[in-house]
Amino acid sequence: MSPVETGVTGGTAVPAQAGQSAQAGQFTEAGQFTEAAPFTEAGRPASATAPPDEVLVDGVPIRYAVSGSGNRDLLLVHGYQAHHKWWYRVLPALEERWRVIRLDLSGHGDSGHRDRYDVDMWISELIAVLDAVGSRHALLAGHSMGGRVAAVAAASHPDRFGGLVMLDSMLRPAGSPPPRIASLPPGRELVYASREIAAARFRLRPPQQEPSAEVVRPIAEYAVRPRANADGWTWKFDQRGLPPVDNDRVVQSLARLRMPVWFVRAAHSLVVTDEVAGYARAVLPAGSTFVTLPGAHHHLILDAPDEFLRLLADLHGDLAASVRLHGGHHGNHHPPFSPSA
Repeated sequence: MSPVETGVTGGTAVPAQAGQSAQAGQFTEAGQFTEAAPFTEAGRPASATAPPDEVLVDGVPIRYAVSGSGNRDLLLVHGYQAHHKWWYRVLPALEERWRVIRLDLSGHGDSGHRDRYDVDMWISELIAVLDAVGSRHALLAGHSMGGRVAAVAAASHPDRFGGLVMLDSMLRPAGSPPPRIASLPPGRELVYASREIAAARFRLRPPQQEPSAEVVRPIAEYAVRPRANADGWTWKFDQRGLPPVDNDRVVQSLARLRMPVWFVRAAHSLVVTDEVAGYARAVLPAGSTFVTLPGAHHHLILDAPDEFLRLLADLHGDLAASVRLHGGHHGNHHPPFSPSA
């Protein structure tokens, strides 16, 4: 399938531009804070809906969760300025066939912030979470920027991953100019009068047909937090600016991949255009699987979850065959995926 697509852009999710309800230029502490939140051992507060577990990576708390009845491990990596809740619409079905591991990367969600971010640190967080849950071999799946992080991780740690699934991830030739990244001056952040106003400002990026308010609400509400001085609400992601993944590292990693790769593009994506898809076919390993998800936009796990789950059901035999059983146990029979109604 090769539908015609238009436009090239980057990014995964950003808040809508603030209107009269938001104020730029107010100072805040760098730490995360949520009202009446319990403090972790590292002294970092976590929201009531944060992933339940935590591991310290280079002194920064990384929040993660693991669930599911499967006997093979699946590690999910979210996109730019996103968080682990992006997977919520497909998580129940994934849990039927996999032990599902997901996290908030540093600078995102309820994980801590750093003075500096790069792909190697984010990969260290992936490996630390796998170690914390006792996972020695996993299928690695990443959406958008998460797919780029996952590609570098898979090439850097081939012993830890059996296969790589890239979901509508931008791939560009080496030497391509980096995307422009919006940021605020240190110590400043967008501020909203209430949680409801902040969540209402949330928009998916790049622009696409928005899913219903009911679909977007869980990820929008998780994306905001009260400010430490209780004078409003702001975004959880690090507003000082999160760098793009080093594109040359991604290109180098693609050439080193020695495992099965599944590259899934959304039919109406503004990120993976025909040009990007053609480049992916040229640089990913021979034998990689390329799929276009009909009717889907860039945030395909939100706007086309049933189609996504049907695709995984069709591919399940090959996906599962790439990963060793967790803990060395014999496999159990599981029913096929049942996409939600």
